[in-house]
Amino acid sequence: MVIASEIHRRDEPESNACRNLVASYEPRALRTYTPTQAVLARSSGVFHWTPENRRLYDFTSGVLVANLGHNPVSWTRRFWDYMGWSEFGSELATNKARKGYFSCLAMTAYNAVTSVETEACRRLIGLLQSRPGGKRLEQVLWAASGSEAIQKALWAALARDDGRGISLATRYGFHGKK
Repeated sequence: MVIASEIHRRDEPESNACRNLVASYEPRALRTYTPTQAVLARSSGVFHWTPENRRLYDFTSGVLVANLGHNPVSWTRRFWDYMGWSEFGSELATNKARKGYFSCLAMTAYNAVTSVETEACRRLIGLLQSRPGGKRLEQVLWAASGSEAIQKALWAALARDDGRGISLATRYGFHGKK
């Protein structure tokens, strides 16, 4: 197990446990490690909160948060109505919305970790390791798209044995490396 002690904070025991878990289930190259490696429990507007309830300004989430903020009530209501989920609208009314935002898990967590993500890693590894041949799986390398997944798989294959050539077949033709 990899311990992420270089990014631990004394006053964040829950966050440190989450950091340890993600460090053991995801390859270090998957994410950008920062000196703080924030663990996010919830977000609202332009703020994130850690599991220890420390409030952080979000300067990393880019266009989505700059334009909408995390969890905007009006946008979420319109989206739910469009999807036919209007019965969930009362859920937003009872949530303690502050200045047009409600508090829940962040829509984006760039350069940060969430407990949902670490739990997903733990469960996926546990499930796959319980199957024949699955004990070899130790980490999860997440990808945002099929193209990114293929690219990461190719990098992993090349890194495993860089002395061997690799062939790539696409639907547009065949490309080989000798």
